[in-house]
Order: sequence, then structure tokens, then C-alpha cells
Amino acid sequence: MAVFAIMKNTSKGFIGIIVIVLIVLAVLGGGAYFIDGCTDTLLVAPVRKGDPCLNHLHFPKSITQTQHTHPSVRTGIVYRGEGECVVKEGKVPLVTGYAFIVKTNTAHSFNTLSESMDVIAFHPDSDTGMTDDDHPMINRTIVDGVSAKYIDEIRTKK
Repeated sequence: MAVFAIMKNTSKGFIGIIVIVLIVLAVLGGGAYFIDGCTDTLLVAPVRKGDPCLNHLHFPKSITQTQHTHPSVRTGIVYRGEGECVVKEGKVPLVTGYAFIVKTNTAHSFNTLSESMDVIAFHPDSDTGMTDDDHPMINRTIVDGVSAKYIDEIRTKK
């Protein structure tokens, strides 16, 4: 059973539409610092803590990323550039249009050589997002100078 799978997308039109939408979203977002010079832009945020999210990962040219794991599966598609994914079994080349799966707890890293690589990655879970006790509406609703988050008598009960 492979710990890493790759497939080439043959539907250029479909990929083209997705790439346009995702590039626009990536440009509008800010790249949060990730690891080893890479950045991560949250394209679709988790609605609630623990929900899935969609990220744009940017790997600058000449990156050798630190081996790491994730507590859940990761899927992605290379929408610009090229690089490689390094797993125990060896190096897997990644080019524009290739999709991949990294299974749960699989040690891996991404490297780039002479050009950068941009990946759209789906994460099936998250450790961020709103909860009933922490979200923008409750936090930023102010009653007599106090956030409604701290006024139990007016909070909607579970």
C-alpha cells in the first residue's frame, strides 16, 4: 500500500478555471509564514474548529523543507511550478497539474529547485475556527463596554 499517490489531471479546462479562481483568492489573501521559507494562505477557512480547510502553499525556488508529518491525510494539486515530494520510498516529481495524497502520519517534505511551486492543499481537519464560546459575533458584541462573551446571562445556552 503506497503512502503517497500521484495522478495527472487531463482536464485542462477544468484545471484552468480552478487555477484562475485560486490565484485570485491567493492574491487577496496574505501568506502566513509556514516553515523553511514557505507560506500558507487560508483560501477556505474552517467554519467551526475542527472543520476542513483549503490552503494555498507557496514554496519559493531552492527550498529544502524539513521532514514533517500531519495527524490527518493531506491532498493537493500543483497549480503552478514544479518540485518534488520526498518520502521514505524516495523522491516523487511534482509538476503543474499533478495531484497527490499524503497519508496520515507519513513523513514527507517538499523541495524546489530552479523555480517556485504553488500547491492547493485540502486539510480534512483543523485546530482553528470558531466555537460557541469564541467567535467574532460574541466577541465583538459589546454591552456597556463588556464583550458579550463574558456576560453569561445574555448568552444563548446550548
